[in-house]
Amino acid sequence: MSTVRAGAPAALNSRRRSPRLFESLLVDVRGEGAVDVIADRLWRAGLVTVSGLTTPEAVADLAARLMDTSPYDEDGPFGLHGIRDTRRHTHRVDGVVLTRGPVDLHTCGAVLREPPRLVLVVCFKRARSGGETLLADGRAVFDDLLREQPDAAHALSLPGAAIFGRGADAFAAPVFQVLADQRRVVRLRQDGLIRWPEHAQPHVLALRARLARHQRVIKLRPGDGYLLDNSRWLHGRGPFIGNRLFHRAEGTPLIPMDSDAWPEADAW
Repeated sequence: MSTVRAGAPAALNSRRRSPRLFESLLVDVRGEGAVDVIADRLWRAGLVTVSGLTTPEAVADLAARLMDTSPYDEDGPFGLHGIRDTRRHTHRVDGVVLTRGPVDLHTCGAVLREPPRLVLVVCFKRARSGGETLLADGRAVFDDLLREQPDAAHALSLPGAAIFGRGADAFAAPVFQVLADQRRVVRLRQDGLIRWPEHAQPHVLALRARLARHQRVIKLRPGDGYLLDNSRWLHGRGPFIGNRLFHRAEGTPLIPMDSDAWPEADAW
């Protein structure tokens, strides 16, 4: 089976800067009933923004209230994943997030058969220049494709739409999947850990065009962050200069969600 690799990342679309997006989805994590408010907003929008999380302990505490977190191999504070330029990951196919380069829109853990459902990302130190946060609603992307290019929507929803991972651990899975309850989930990378089979190759440009259309750009300050439903929202960042530092937690929800995110592994 012939495949092609992901290709070049999409350019930062500065025309879609969305300063109001952060404020419109902001939840006071110290407020009474904050967990219930977060659960409701995730059910409705799939995305929540937060502020005032100025220490790793505060981030870990919020994560523990919302999810059963997945530990990292790195020795990050309180089990968090420190996202920074390590200067050691430049040439690793899976290491772009730990460089100063751009990270194209993606879902976390796409190379895992069961990716984490919730992802919490918080800014601790802004870059001197660049490093904007990119966000896109995968449901809106799919709806656009279905309306404007249904052939692309269909091809990218097939069980073998893309191949995720490398070597013996690689597996085929749809980019978009409609579950039994009609909820759509998305799985995507745009780096060397995704390959496109022949039947999907003609539709990759259409997918990227819709991602660019729905991409939103926000600048986070120290203590600001976002919590997303990883089965719906994609995120990324622009290239940067300086010592940018973010912390991330991810895991399985402890709060009510609309339904289970991922089908059983043998359903792929």
